[in-house]
Amino acid sequence: GYSVDAVKLLNEEHWVTAGEDGHLAVWGAVRKKPLALVECCHGRDPVNKEPYWISALATLHNTDMVATGSRDGFIRVWAVGQAFKSINLVNKLEMPGFVNTLSICSDGRLIVAGVGQEHRLGRWWVDKTVKNRIHLHKISAID
Repeated sequence: GYSVDAVKLLNEEHWVTAGEDGHLAVWGAVRKKPLALVECCHGRDPVNKEPYWISALATLHNTDMVATGSRDGFIRVWAVGQAFKSINLVNKLEMPGFVNTLSICSDGRLIVAGVGQEHRLGRWWVDKTVKNRIHLHKISAID
C-alpha cells in the first residue's frame, strides 16, 4: 500500500495522491491500483536516505497540471500523460523551507505556496534560515 496524505481531483474520474513515502500517483475510478506512479518524486534525504515527504499537493482541475511540495528546496510541476498512464516532471521552482500548502490559480499561471520553518504536522525538522510566509510563483503555460 501507499501512505496517502494528500488527495486532489484531476477531473470527475481521476485524482492524484501523494504521501509520506514520497510517492505521486494518478488513480482512476475503475481500477484499484494507480494508473501511473512516481516513487520518491522529490528524491531522498541525504542524511537518512528516506524519501522526502510530499507535504503539499495541488492540481488545476480538468487539466494535466499537478504541483508537489516537500522540504527538498523545490516545488515540482508535473504533467499527467495521455490516458493518465504517466507523470512527467516539467518544471522545478526553487523554494527553500517546508512547502506546507500549494494552490494553482484558475488560469494555471500562478502557484501560491505556504512555506514555513517546520512541517505543518510536527516539529521533526526545523530550518531557521527560512521565514514563514506565502510565496507567489509565476509560471509559463505548459504546451
